[in-house]
Amino acid sequence: MPLYPPNPDLPLLEARLGKASAGERPGALAALAWALRQRDSARAQGLIDEAQALLDGQAAPASPASQRLRIRLALSASEIAALLCNFEVAEERLALARALLAEQPDPLASGDALLAEAAVAKARGQRERELEAYSRAAAVYAEARLLERQAQAEAWVAYENTFSEPKAATAPALPADPACDALWSAARGLRLSRREPAEAASLFLHASEQAQRVGMLRLAMICVINAGTALQGLGEVDDAVACFDLAERVAHQTGWPALLGASQTRLAALFNELGREEEAHALAGAALRSLAATPGGINRANACSELSRSLLLLGRGVEAVPPMAEAIRMYREARSTDNLALCLIHQGRALAAAGQPEAALLAVEECQALIQAHGFSTLQVALYEALAEIHRRHVLPPPAGLIATTPALHYAQAALHEGFKIAGWKPPAHLYALLAEDCAAAKDWASAYGHARRAIELMQVRPPSTPMRSLPTSDAAGLWRPAFAMPLVEGDKSMALQLTPKEREVLQLLALNYSNKEIATALSIGDETVKWHLKKVYAKLDAGSRKHAVTRARALGLIDVRA
Repeated sequence: MPLYPPNPDLPLLEARLGKASAGERPGALAALAWALRQRDSARAQGLIDEAQALLDGQAAPASPASQRLRIRLALSASEIAALLCNFEVAEERLALARALLAEQPDPLASGDALLAEAAVAKARGQRERELEAYSRAAAVYAEARLLERQAQAEAWVAYENTFSEPKAATAPALPADPACDALWSAARGLRLSRREPAEAASLFLHASEQAQRVGMLRLAMICVINAGTALQGLGEVDDAVACFDLAERVAHQTGWPALLGASQTRLAALFNELGREEEAHALAGAALRSLAATPGGINRANACSELSRSLLLLGRGVEAVPPMAEAIRMYREARSTDNLALCLIHQGRALAAAGQPEAALLAVEECQALIQAHGFSTLQVALYEALAEIHRRHVLPPPAGLIATTPALHYAQAALHEGFKIAGWKPPAHLYALLAEDCAAAKDWASAYGHARRAIELMQVRPPSTPMRSLPTSDAAGLWRPAFAMPLVEGDKSMALQLTPKEREVLQLLALNYSNKEIATALSIGDETVKWHLKKVYAKLDAGSRKHAVTRARALGLIDVRA
């Protein structure tokens, strides 16, 4: 096998190290460190130190082979230092690798040095430098006919461009390898996250599994966080918590500050949604402390945004405005259009609470323009909720086409209507509670009672005080996944037992050869909802098709064998 393959076979590298002679040991250490640099950076750094000590202790003059090893060790150390936010060390190691490459040219290492530079630039928030490094790496690999690495570099460019251009180019029909598949799937997930969150969640979880296969643990956990965000938007609280909690635990294990801050921020966002503002405020503060060593960027902007939201929900509207403004500034610099749109919604609410309704409406208007320009349809729900809140707080001119009794009721009803357009969306209890208040203010007592009753029913499903931290799980290969995303092993029903009653009903009808339309009619649900249930059934049964799902279900005794 190649010394530094893009998709390393970890057991083979471990075996190689175990059998290595004294002369072979530095090379075996360097190869294993390269494979581990993005999945177990602490161990990888130990391997690097040992290999470096062996090379330094050699009496013979430096050979071309030993120079190549030093280059690889320097690149590995640079990426590890970037993950740990030790930027001076990262740049120093990168410069050393470049100096050695000047003496000992190597196309493969030259391209890998550019990928390492992109990793350092990303950690430092240097977006233009990052994108240029990926593009240059793709060109170097192309010239050297290193096609697999070229495909990965191009996939990185596409993935990173998606943050600023949500309608960027689509993926190739057949990704070259798991790493490319992970990046293209993550890019597609990002494009769909504000349009079709159910599909985005599936793509992110797939991307995470593929990234883990090749040791790209940081990307894998970012995809898990993104999946959790999409699931949270659909009201799938348990699954969202599993994602965020998993990412936080892995971040603690790796010691990577950016990943820890990102996971803490998403938990803060979830707690804000669930009315647990004190915990959200504490988590947002912890996230900002975790991110103190990182430059301003999307992660820190997210933490500022959630800190502001928690302050707003705690009734501290004036205090909420500055961190929200700081978040918006960083989103603009990072050109993160979807996050900017969402943050403008929060800013509108904060400004309204601070007694600035005109400024609040301007923020919401800018958000509306972004939604229309980029197709962020799912954000329309939050936007209408914000408009309802602004009109509850202030007497303002009514919107055009007002049908409801009050502007607040008009926008709250619009939020509910928009939500039901989203496949798999579950209306949150707080929206029904606000609808009840608005109907009561309009003296529509019957509607107020109905909405209040629905809010109570939803709150009883999961009381806000219920502990929600879940335990991570791992499979035989040691890959961390949320429990609901783990593949089944033969004879293991643990995943299958997590099928919901509705998913079991869908599965039973699937076994009877019902079409999606027939299932929707039989269960009185929408076609898109059927698709969402089927995707979750496939994931829980590790099935790739309808027939495969039925076969697995029969083998596990989940459906009648005669069905």
